[in-house]
Amino acid sequence: MTGKAIIGLIRAAALSGALFLAVAAIPIAGGFAMLFAPAPILIFAVGRLSPNLRAIFSVLLAAALVAVAAGITAGITYTISFGLASVLMCYMLERHCSFELIVLVTAGTMLIAGSAAALIAAGSPDAMLTAIHQSLKAGMERGQEFYKTIGMDAGLAPDTQATAIDIFIRLSPALAAIGAAATVMLNLSVFWRWGGKKRLPYDLFGELPKWSTPEWLVWVLLAAGFAFQGFKYLIPIKPIETIALDAFICVATVYFCQGVAIMSYYFRMLGMPAVARVAIYVITCVQPVLAVLVCLAGVLDMWVDFRRLKPPSQEAGNFSDFL
Repeated sequence: MTGKAIIGLIRAAALSGALFLAVAAIPIAGGFAMLFAPAPILIFAVGRLSPNLRAIFSVLLAAALVAVAAGITAGITYTISFGLASVLMCYMLERHCSFELIVLVTAGTMLIAGSAAALIAAGSPDAMLTAIHQSLKAGMERGQEFYKTIGMDAGLAPDTQATAIDIFIRLSPALAAIGAAATVMLNLSVFWRWGGKKRLPYDLFGELPKWSTPEWLVWVLLAAGFAFQGFKYLIPIKPIETIALDAFICVATVYFCQGVAIMSYYFRMLGMPAVARVAIYVITCVQPVLAVLVCLAGVLDMWVDFRRLKPPSQEAGNFSDFL
């Protein structure tokens, strides 16, 4: 490895470690910055000589720097989360995998590794759930104290607080999966804009405004929805009900992304300014009713074909089409 490559390795590892540690140093903004920890390593490694070795050495160095700065536990946490994601993304990018496959495999691996590490650290599933419950309760109490300091009364009744924590724990697998997938997508986007277009011999994202899910996925959505309703009202089995609910939310999020792709398609056709697009996307994400409508549009797109992407039927115009 040349001297220039060694300097680049140190720079990428230091930046990745700093982004990871930002969550503890900068309130709110630090948590958002932490999500981009793999990006410096991807930019340094992918499309260059010995990319996988570059990624592995960068992750090891970054983990060592994090361990020195914040302790062994922080270094291990970095390695099994963002470090592992960095190596996987680099490997799959070099193999010219589609972005859907990279997101699925990397996010799934992060979830499995993170869950296994949390379970080992806690000692048992019950202890892990208790630790999560206590952490959420402490977080809510800190939030209430913060609002009190700025003159806002945000106190919650004990029953309401317990219900909110229970709902969050039930949804935590789906939220973790969505968060991991979003993290992978963000880092792939940063890499692609920074230098991926010049280094990769294929179009990673293709035409995103024309992106759509495979048709068979709608059956997974329907099965998860019916399973949730069935095990909630007909045969009350709490664990299966929770699994079905989390699966339904994950698949619904995929269809929400397809709805956003439909929006993007028409925004491009109308020549809408980028600032207006970003504002509408943000509003769509934070407004529940609008988000549900966009998700519904993504589901219905399989039949309605809002963007007219499917070839016209050879039997179009026959009376049998309306039967």
